[in-house]
Amino acid sequence: MNMKTSSILLVALLWCCTTFTHAADPLSKANKRIDNLESQLKTEKEEREQLQKDLGEALKSINSQKAIIDSLSEKVNANTETIKSKAELLGTKIDEANTSLGKKADSSDVQTKTIGGGILLLILALLGSLIYYLLHKRISKGNANVEALKEKAEKINEDILNQFSHEMDEMQKISSSLEEISKSSTSSGGDSAKDHSLILTLADRITFMEMTLFRMDPSVKGHKPLSKSIKQMKDNLYANGYEIVEMLGKPYNDGMKVTANFIEDEDLEEGQRIITAVIKPQINYKGKMIQAANITVSQN
Repeated sequence: MNMKTSSILLVALLWCCTTFTHAADPLSKANKRIDNLESQLKTEKEEREQLQKDLGEALKSINSQKAIIDSLSEKVNANTETIKSKAELLGTKIDEANTSLGKKADSSDVQTKTIGGGILLLILALLGSLIYYLLHKRISKGNANVEALKEKAEKINEDILNQFSHEMDEMQKISSSLEEISKSSTSSGGDSAKDHSLILTLADRITFMEMTLFRMDPSVKGHKPLSKSIKQMKDNLYANGYEIVEMLGKPYNDGMKVTANFIEDEDLEEGQRIITAVIKPQINYKGKMIQAANITVSQN
């Protein structure tokens, strides 16, 4: 009887060990995949941020040059009007001189003055045209540089979205076995003993993707499909009891249970405070918060 009992206990122990090993194995593989993807995306994120910074500085330079061109154009127009009025006045005076002097004046001298005035007017007109041409050429070159930067930025954005799409495929594979993993991790102690580490990691990656999409032009190739995949992923998590609280782009109030970093933004209305970045999202499990949010708030 003792030998039979011992055999039963041994079999039960081996079954428990096998079950725990199968439950833990997807967790370790998932975390390893996500760590590798995070490392690959970090470099691409830094390149994209630097390129966006360069693009912003180039646009500021172009706007400054355009302001200078507008100012110079106004001056050229004013000078042209002045030259025109002086030429008309000169012509009037020449006519008056011809009438008053008559035969006493030397006709060749009058012709010389008339030609001199015409040459002066022509020189001033050519000078104004040359200035306008040089400044226009400078602006065209600046615009070409901006277009090149935009094309490079779009290429980097497309590469990032492609990488996100591959990562999302991996995350969806993990998510497909989420229910099985959830049952295995809670079989011994209920919700209080549940390991949420995998879900927290997935939620952080989803939030990072949403942040990147939020700052991108929606017309970039791959933006809409990735947005749709993220929504499906969040719906799947919600079906398993997990809620990623939406905060990005929403107003901030002092009653929120978050860790907030504040930055000044003069473009906002006075007194306005908007959540412009989510470093870590707030995650609720069956209505109870299991992770508080870490956010950045822009205010004026």
